[in-house]
Amino acid sequence: MESDRVVKVAVLGSAAVSADSPAAEKAFAVGELIAARGGILLTGGCTGLPHAAVRGAIAFGGVTVAVSPAGNREEHGRVYSYPLDSRIMIFTGMGTKGRNVILIRSSDACVFIGGGMGTLNEFTIAFDEMGPRQAIGILAGTGGLSSEFLRLGSLAGGSSRALLVEHSDPAELVGSLFNHLHGA
Repeated sequence: MESDRVVKVAVLGSAAVSADSPAAEKAFAVGELIAARGGILLTGGCTGLPHAAVRGAIAFGGVTVAVSPAGNREEHGRVYSYPLDSRIMIFTGMGTKGRNVILIRSSDACVFIGGGMGTLNEFTIAFDEMGPRQAIGILAGTGGLSSEFLRLGSLAGGSSRALLVEHSDPAELVGSLFNHLHGA
């Protein structure tokens, strides 16, 4: 990837985690770090850990994009009860599973933080579809199914074509992803 190209990083994880949890604090830091490196932060437009990352990116003055499962702004807020504070909102009208494919395919890298079955769905899409010039990061120590993603990847009988890296420190994780994407 050219070093002057803007990197798009999806942050994926549990929508059910409270904003004051240790995992949410780490997600906030991930958002700040992506923004500090000039990256664009993408999420599924939901609450919880992805939204904590959005708040971090916004606090740093970064650009955030919500790839919504809803067909329009009203449905995003009323039906899904999702926040409306991302700078850019893309309404897919495809529900959460369909939105996940668009979100992953639109990203240069994915950061997984905690998560449940929806996050597992996102991981399997990223693991299967991302290529060698892309990256998958797992923020260790944040609970949920993401703590099993490295093991699940090895059980899949192969490896992802994308860089697959795990760190417990948000700065180390985001740094590894950006270094890979910029060819360092």
